[in-house]
Amino acid sequence: MALKLNVVLVISLAIASLVYVASASSGTATFYTKLRPSACFESHDEGTMVAAASDSIWDHGKACGRKYRVRYTGGTSGGLAHPCRSRTVTVKIVDFCPRCQGTIDLSHQAFSAIADPVEGKIRIDFTQ
Repeated sequence: MALKLNVVLVISLAIASLVYVASASSGTATFYTKLRPSACFESHDEGTMVAAASDSIWDHGKACGRKYRVRYTGGTSGGLAHPCRSRTVTVKIVDFCPRCQGTIDLSHQAFSAIADPVEGKIRIDFTQ
């Protein structure tokens, strides 16, 4: 009985992983350090696991408050050979970054949770 339950659990996790990969968008992430004021919440403290949206996901301000699960997929040219620290982080969009060099500009804290900040820019998958 326990073996059947383990098999079902493993299969369920595999399917969930495939669904995540199929629905995720790819891009890059950079980071910033000044959290306030923000375009969405002005001077209100929204915590440290936050991000600024580039033009590609800003959606005329509709991105404010949306949460994204950001998954590290690799470093970019130049930085560390293995910058990964963790695979995923969930962030809330609190700001707009019209001239960002990445798809999502993570707070320093959020970026540091998944990669070494020395890398500066990483490849990601992200999903709402």
